[in-house]
Amino acid sequence: MAWDIFTSHHRQSPISKMPLRGPHLVNLAHKADAETLRVGPLTIRILEDGSHTGDRVSAILLEVPAGKSGPPMHWHRFHDELFLITKGQITFVTPEGESTASVGDLMTVPPGAIHTFKNASDTEDAECYMTATPGHYVDYFRMLAKATSEGNKPLTPNDTEHLMALFGTFPPEVESEP
Repeated sequence: MAWDIFTSHHRQSPISKMPLRGPHLVNLAHKADAETLRVGPLTIRILEDGSHTGDRVSAILLEVPAGKSGPPMHWHRFHDELFLITKGQITFVTPEGESTASVGDLMTVPPGAIHTFKNASDTEDAECYMTATPGHYVDYFRMLAKATSEGNKPLTPNDTEHLMALFGTFPPEVESEP
């Protein structure tokens, strides 16, 4: 029997013929219940760590206080990032220049793109919703938070580069092809 839903002789919905795919449950993540990390001046709230998506995607809320910057300039070998601005403005810095994103704007960072970000405002905090693929990339933030928590000495540039490399993240001077 064809799946031609536009003919009148079909009495049964084609959707009822679709194979079962379950059980797959939806998951609602509440900001108030999110795992909260501090990495330097940044606050990171993990809404999805990949455990509900088969590790395909993770999602965080990233809070950037006024006048503060994100990580050093870097690129990723294996993963994509999307940044949707939800509060204030975030300036993305690349070798080509700076682009400022406002509420509702989306910055796409594919593998190999050299970038960093900052909150250029001296008075207004900024926030963005960020996704990363694959989902396990949030473990990078967990490792950074643990390494920089109270009682630990600040990370040296070599320490930072080592942690970044564990997640396929490198400074600009590292070539993208072996």
